[in-house]
Amino acid sequence: MKKQLLFLALMILPLVASAYDIAVENADGVTIYYDYINDGTELEVASGGANKYTGDIVIPNEVTYMGKTRKVTSIGICAFYYCTDLTSVTIPNSVKKIEGSAFQSCSSLTSITIPNSVTNIGIHAFGSCTSLTSVTIPNSVTSIGVAVFYNCPNLTSVTIPNSVTSIEGETFLDCSSLASVTIPNSVTNIGYSAFSGCSALTSISIPNSVTSIGNSAFQGCTGLTSANIGNSVTTIGNRVFSGCKMLTSINIPNSVTSIGEGAFGYCSVLTSVIIGNSVTSIGMDAFRGCFGLTSVAIGNSVTSIGDFAFESCTGLTSVTIPNSVTSIGEYAFHVCMGLTHVIIGKSVTKIGYGAFDHGDKITTIISLIENPYSIDGSTFSHDTFNNAMLYVPTGTIDKYKATEGWKDFKNIVEGVPSGIKGVHLDSDKDYPVYDINGRRLEGPQRGINIINGKKVVVK
Repeated sequence: MKKQLLFLALMILPLVASAYDIAVENADGVTIYYDYINDGTELEVASGGANKYTGDIVIPNEVTYMGKTRKVTSIGICAFYYCTDLTSVTIPNSVKKIEGSAFQSCSSLTSITIPNSVTNIGIHAFGSCTSLTSVTIPNSVTSIGVAVFYNCPNLTSVTIPNSVTSIEGETFLDCSSLASVTIPNSVTNIGYSAFSGCSALTSISIPNSVTSIGNSAFQGCTGLTSANIGNSVTTIGNRVFSGCKMLTSINIPNSVTSIGEGAFGYCSVLTSVIIGNSVTSIGMDAFRGCFGLTSVAIGNSVTSIGDFAFESCTGLTSVTIPNSVTSIGEYAFHVCMGLTHVIIGKSVTKIGYGAFDHGDKITTIISLIENPYSIDGSTFSHDTFNNAMLYVPTGTIDKYKATEGWKDFKNIVEGVPSGIKGVHLDSDKDYPVYDINGRRLEGPQRGINIINGKKVVVK
């Protein structure tokens, strides 16, 4: 997408580079080029060609030319594009619109003041302004185009007003010095790659007004340690927090219904995850490579766990697949080398190839599946088949011993393991589970659990 946008700007530039209607010299001796707009009643600042504008530019409110005075109401497409010696611009209150790529690649521009008259800022308007350090967007602005501040590596702070309802795709992409940003309660959507590559960003709070977070929105924010997701978010897109290697914990609210592909991939110090009961699907690679993840609570509404969803989560020691899950994807828990205990819910009808392979430390598997189906011989590792204890519902042992894959387990027993007597394998009722401090859990966890009022120890 970045290449496409840049290509578009480069295609547009030759069309506007020398296309202007009039050239008028200011009182300070600086010539500014204009186009007639709105049937010739107003003026728009136009391009005079690459690097035509240098130093400090003051755009007037109005221009008198050949005896007629017209207001300057717009800064046109590519008006100041690639003016690398432009150091400052004064925009008058008469300007309502800043068009696409208007200041793109103005590498010496350090600051910009956008007046309260401006309502729209176009695509790539300040993209690659590599010296730009701060921007204040006035409350008059309702629309900010795609990639407006893309690749502004020295931009440290930005104020987004309450008038803005959407942060579009790539708005702050690769703004590597952006340390803080406040997203106002007016914003309902955060677009794709909006803050991707903002490596100086340490925390983000997403307000309750936001309903969707686009693909890769915070991908590669390597300094991000915490993220607070508002209760109205329903969709977390693909790779949203992928590569946020300093992110330690995150609470996914009950409003979220799906977690996209690679959403938290390679968040290597993420230690715990609570997935709300409204989530119905965990996408492919969602938590892949989260090496520091030691606990995960999967909500009771999840029906599918995607391929590689928890692959290489080497710190994970136990996992409970709730009864709502019907499908566990290929390699879903592959190379989870710290995994020792697995509980598989009764509704699972598919366990993908290699789902628990290389989980060589697994000692206990509790399967609640009453009618076992064939699984591949690589679903579990050879060590697991040979050494782990497989617990199955009462009355089903002969089925397991006759079913491909399951029959490879050397140790199969019926009933509940002695360490979790409070769990009824053949019961349709899901009792709430709490830890010893009274906190609600998504399912039995290793250690002491309180289930149906009873103390239950899961080893």
